[in-house]
Amino acid sequence: MNPILPLFHRKRPLAQMIPFLILVYVVFPVTLGLYIWWFDSHGDVHRIGGYILTALIYFETFGIVLGGTMRRYAPRTLRLPSPWNLVVFILLIIALTPVCAAIVGLILSAAKLVAPPGSYWSHFGNVVLFDSGIALIVGLVIRQYARLHQVIDEKERALRDQLIEKERARKLVSEARLASLESRIHPHFLFNTLNSISALTQEDPTKAEQMIQRLAALLRFSLDAGGRGLAPLREEAKIVRDYLEIEKARFGDRLVYSVSVPRQLESLDVPPLALQTLVENSIKHSIAPRREGGEIRVEARAAEQQLVLEVWDDGPGFNLSATPNGHGLDNLAGRLASLFDENANLTVERKGAGIAVTIVLPQVPNGDASRS
Repeated sequence: MNPILPLFHRKRPLAQMIPFLILVYVVFPVTLGLYIWWFDSHGDVHRIGGYILTALIYFETFGIVLGGTMRRYAPRTLRLPSPWNLVVFILLIIALTPVCAAIVGLILSAAKLVAPPGSYWSHFGNVVLFDSGIALIVGLVIRQYARLHQVIDEKERALRDQLIEKERARKLVSEARLASLESRIHPHFLFNTLNSISALTQEDPTKAEQMIQRLAALLRFSLDAGGRGLAPLREEAKIVRDYLEIEKARFGDRLVYSVSVPRQLESLDVPPLALQTLVENSIKHSIAPRREGGEIRVEARAAEQQLVLEVWDDGPGFNLSATPNGHGLDNLAGRLASLFDENANLTVERKGAGIAVTIVLPQVPNGDASRS
């Protein structure tokens, strides 16, 4: 760590400190030594080394002794009440400066850099006074610089905490909204399925019993998947087939369907009952209202890094904007927004002789914790 800047609290890698240390302990003293040599000795080349070495001794001694001591004790002065923190800080520098000056004098005398011998000590009082003034100026500048860094660090910490709290609150709101949307699936889905079963109870009890078994599987899936947020496409496709078989028992030959889900896509995660919602919408708008019934095709395919889920039927179509709030496709669109923000969408368009309702969403591998 840098001893000449005692109030720095940030730890820096050594590789980042080396250029600064060279600047402070080599470039500055050498430059100062050359400056004093030029004006004091009138360019006497034989004395240039002594001036540079003297400047280096001054910088190293004050940097190590004064800087190292202040680095340890100066942060404690900042915790004192004002103005005592400033008073103690100044007194600490004034007390340490004579020590540094004495060490410098001993080193210069031992190296025979003082001419004539003993002249340094005869002016020791003036040296200490001069050094104290320089040390105070440098120390107060560093102290103010450190206080600014402290304020900046506190502001950054407060802003970071605020952003974390904001993100946590956004996530909680999103999770609560998603839970609210998912909670609406079960009664709506249950009502439509029970309605299908009731139509067969007296006409064909055997088929009604099979439908009840499939309904149990459907409810078990919906309850299990609701808490996860996402479910494997493989399980979603099975639920769609079960649901279509329930409706097939109700409509008979009036309902023709196909489900095409490639094996390599089965492990991707999708919102639970997303495909079932699209199929239920086709039953409502294409099969149930028409005496002749109709056809439904369910398809999953990959498109670049996205997963496309499409349900096509040969019905007359419908207006997506007329979907009641909180029901069917509107509910599904809300769940997609909660789970994937703007990275997923739901569209309705005419395709061939029918209508295709399409969901485009990111490819999420099964078990991805970021989406569960």
